[in-house]
Amino acid sequence: MNPSPKALQQMYRLRTNAQFPALIEITHADIPGGVIRLVNSDENMTYLGYVYLASCFKYTPPKYNDKKMGDGSITISAIDSEIILVIRNLFGRAKAVVTASFYYDNGAILFEPIEEWKFDLASVSWDGSAATWQMKYDTRMDIVTPCDKMTAQKCPGVA
Repeated sequence: MNPSPKALQQMYRLRTNAQFPALIEITHADIPGGVIRLVNSDENMTYLGYVYLASCFKYTPPKYNDKKMGDGSITISAIDSEIILVIRNLFGRAKAVVTASFYYDNGAILFEPIEEWKFDLASVSWDGSAATWQMKYDTRMDIVTPCDKMTAQKCPGVA
């Protein structure tokens, strides 16, 4: 994604009123409405016609090693427990799209993506005040294999 010249001008300034919100879109068939959209801001934001709800979260982006992308995590403040109720009702992994964005309002709003990541949301933990979701970039190698071999003694019908 290539930022516009106006966005680049604001990014390179030592002082700017621009914001750099992270937009998170979590999708799963078991979520009411199929999607949750969150932005780490103190007010709701509209991007591409969708309203992203103001939320308090910490996004840890994936690490890049030898041109390979690793996993990330998201810690969402869940003091009111609404997000916990959604998580508990999920069967299977949800998908997440995280968009690092640029927002500038100087008479005309400029809101554009800078970078985007797509993940599967794997394990989640909750400490009573925040839910931390592990974000898996590549789940194709998540294969669970049994530790025993099938032999004639253990599985007579297979031999």
